[in-house]
Parts: sequence; structure tokens; C-alpha cells
Amino acid sequence: MEYYVAKVRLQKYMTIRELSEKSGVAKSHIQKIESGEAAPSLEVMCRLAEALECDLSELYKYK
Repeated sequence: MEYYVAKVRLQKYMTIRELSEKSGVAKSHIQKIESGEAAPSLEVMCRLAEALECDLSELYKYK
């Protein structure tokens, strides 16, 4: 599974710092998710989707 957090974040012209502040998810954790180093929980992905004002499904890509 791939995560499209960075793609959606950049489409919204948002920095990692802004996303972190808006979602309450640590900046370092977001960086790890975007680089593929971390597999986030559903709760974290829901918080990111809410902060990005997008559907949760936009943040996932199934191979």
C-alpha cells in the first residue's frame, strides 16, 4: 500500500509543519509516512484527512 499524503498536501499548498499543527500529528511522523518509513494507524490517517479537508480514500493507493 502507498500513501498519498505528500501529494494531497502539496496540492493544498500546505507545509508539513502546517499539516502537523492542524492535525496534531508530529512533524517527524508525517515525514516518515510520506517517505514510506512508517505505516500510520487509521486514527492518524483520519486526522490527516480531516486536516487536509479530503476524503480518507484520497490518501491511500492499493497496489
